Amino acid sequence: MKIKPVLFSILSVLSINSYAINKTQPISENFNIPLPASSQSIINYIAHNLSISFSVRKNFDIKTNKKEKVVDITLKNIGDSTIPISDWSIYFGLRRDIKDNITNGFSIEQQLGDIKTLTPIPNSSPIHPGESRVITFNVNYFIVSDSAVLPNWYVTSKDTHPVVIDSTKFDDPVFVKAFKSSNQLKRSSQDIVPIATPYSRFEQYKATTKQKLNNFAITPTPKLITPIQGQATIDNSWSIVYTEKNKPKAIALHKALLHELKNNTPKLTAASTAPDTKIIRLIDHDIGNEAYTLNISKNHIDLLGNDAGLFYAQISLLSLIQQHGSDIPNVIINDEPRKPYRGFLLDVARNFYKKETILRLLDQMAAYKMNTLHLHLSDDESWRLEIPGIPELTEFGATQCHDESETACLMPVLGAGPNKKTQYYSVEDYKKILKYANDRNITVIPEFDMPGHARAAILAMESRYRKLKSQGKIKEAEQFRLFDQLDTTQYKSVQLYSNNAINVCMDSSYNFVDNLITQIQKIHSTIQPLKVIHLGGDEIAGAWINSPACKKLIASNKNINSTEQLGEYFFNKVNKISSQHKLELHAYGDAFDHKNHTIRIKGNLVAQVWNSIWEWQSGGRANRLVNAGYDVILSNAPYLYLDQPQEASPQERGNPWATRFINTEKVFSFTPSDIYKNIDMFQSGKKITDYDISNGVLGSLPTLKPSAEKHILGIEAAVFGETIRTDDQLEYMIYPRLIAVAERAWHKASWENIDNSEKRTKAKHIAWEEFANRLGQKELKQMDNYHIHGESIQYRLPMVGAKILNNKLVANTEYPGVNVQYSTDNGRNWRTYTSPVEITDQNNIKIRTASLQGRNGRSSTIYIH
Repeated sequence: MKIKPVLFSILSVLSINSYAINKTQPISENFNIPLPASSQSIINYIAHNLSISFSVRKNFDIKTNKKEKVVDITLKNIGDSTIPISDWSIYFGLRRDIKDNITNGFSIEQQLGDIKTLTPIPNSSPIHPGESRVITFNVNYFIVSDSAVLPNWYVTSKDTHPVVIDSTKFDDPVFVKAFKSSNQLKRSSQDIVPIATPYSRFEQYKATTKQKLNNFAITPTPKLITPIQGQATIDNSWSIVYTEKNKPKAIALHKALLHELKNNTPKLTAASTAPDTKIIRLIDHDIGNEAYTLNISKNHIDLLGNDAGLFYAQISLLSLIQQHGSDIPNVIINDEPRKPYRGFLLDVARNFYKKETILRLLDQMAAYKMNTLHLHLSDDESWRLEIPGIPELTEFGATQCHDESETACLMPVLGAGPNKKTQYYSVEDYKKILKYANDRNITVIPEFDMPGHARAAILAMESRYRKLKSQGKIKEAEQFRLFDQLDTTQYKSVQLYSNNAINVCMDSSYNFVDNLITQIQKIHSTIQPLKVIHLGGDEIAGAWINSPACKKLIASNKNINSTEQLGEYFFNKVNKISSQHKLELHAYGDAFDHKNHTIRIKGNLVAQVWNSIWEWQSGGRANRLVNAGYDVILSNAPYLYLDQPQEASPQERGNPWATRFINTEKVFSFTPSDIYKNIDMFQSGKKITDYDISNGVLGSLPTLKPSAEKHILGIEAAVFGETIRTDDQLEYMIYPRLIAVAERAWHKASWENIDNSEKRTKAKHIAWEEFANRLGQKELKQMDNYHIHGESIQYRLPMVGAKILNNKLVANTEYPGVNVQYSTDNGRNWRTYTSPVEITDQNNIKIRTASLQGRNGRSSTIYIH
């Protein structure tokens, strides 16, 4: 696919004097005036001397309440030379569509995805030293956070090399101006979600007080804990007893205890020579899938379970040792998960994360008894896994550079910058991930999104086609082609891509799927035999209407009457392929439920339901699919999409399309046992009433059939990475919310069974208060102390709530036990907050949290009047 030429018929000739700053240009009848060619020195000067700032003017008009989403880009020449008007263009990333073409001497064009171009119009005024030029335009969707704007804007022209503009070279877009007024901070005039401030946080957190942890603060909460009087004091006189069968597990336990107990670690001893007392025994005993018993007495510690259960018994023992050290209280714990599927979806296609980061993630998932890692390995932006026999998928599909023709690489989206980079997991990388996961009882599910979200694969196979065709290998060139070259359908996906849907009417598309599954099975075979393949199926945006191949298929197939049925046709075909490979096929709920109408696709299928936005009338989708006989995994976006912001603040990363924010308490409060108990508020923040429910505002809400509940397999949280550019940013978004996901996935809380909403809310808060203390006093400290495959876990440190009361600073935070600091000299010196602080002067006060490893949370300011 080719990007539109940057300069075309919108270019016009206007007098220099007509270019007043902040005024939109009228369009002249004189077109196609050529611009003088830019030299590399001009491009370099612009890159080093053009200061760029971005600001949201408004998301709506305060007086009329009309939705008017207007933004400004300010270009300032901070150098000592004039920036000439020539054929240069600025390529920038903004995750919004645009509605204007010409503004203040510049043409502005939507290219693909988030990429836009800003190009000077002929005869417009050059930008003199010290001069600013404000470009004002409209966008299609609100902007309430910095992360909607991507960094690494670059400038180039036809015959020069692109150069990143210095003022945009940041992992975070610090060139985005602060959001201050209500029509900048709010999404619309109906938006009543409070914006987070120190005072609002204080009011939110004050109901969560610091309390002493109970003796068995294990996360996720075990099903049954029976305390016994006394304790076991573990030291190096103890033995870890092993048989040949469980020797690997015993060695792993010894290694883990060595980390916790140092010189007090029990020694490894074979069962044939083991003593009768002071022993830790690993006993293989089938007490249910993933179930375990942990029995601690003065001189014996017994761990019972099957493979996974025995592993989880060790995890719980380690949790008690982390809490108590060598002296652990006697107890019998009988535990098992509420559901078999406890998953996390990680999107590595939009932005790439290091293999080591995934290994760190697997360690944390294992620590909280999660058992499925779903890797989203392909999307429009990239293909991230080496596939033997199809090298183009990574040689081309994992490579980004500035190439408008996209014949050498994919264009650099999402702030990647113009310099060529190829990022993917080799077969050996992936095998290491598989082995690491397998050792921790975690199943890896590979996902290759199709037929939509497949632009990287489509263009990679076009690259393969061109190469083989040039060698005269026409049949081989056509073998895996995914694109009907005669298709003239015009469409645009939600993410602003065209031509991103595999053509489902071509046999070569199914050749590709079959070969792909064959190769993935081979990679998995010797480590973790593949049982599940995920093939996406979401957000197909009006494709195939003018495809000759599809018109031919529809005409010849009596079961298909329109292109709207082609998604169903595709999934029946790929399900047949996956069944031949003896695989279970997973896909997003979109694939099986269109416009609230459930499609019956035959086979071994699982629907992952993410679309549960109440006002979209999609909240009943999970029950509808379960009642129709599908197995379902709950991924309710307003509760479980961890790429959503963590509070209503423009400084919080994330794109709040599903909800304004998801904090850890909201994740903790998710009720998978009855999805309608999660009905709380509309996206605007307005409370959903019984009237709304009874009058159909939420659409159809089918009751779950009693026999169908078993078809809800579990829950899966997700992180889609459009706004998450670095490994540190990824961990910031995941933790500690993933710990709350693990709690809900494993443990069914008693408050979930309470039907009365008011009583359930009260009981839920009591449970949250205990859990928040567990996080602050224990779990986050474990993440601070984790130093494998890198530094400690870069979890999000909570914000501080604070107010001035009786001339004293009073502060609190989301997780009691986290260290709070304050500064009275604008951050030059920080003190630890332990109790209310007397205010002795009129200086503003800064507040923040701090980790054991010296990391600091985002600071905020209390203004003293």
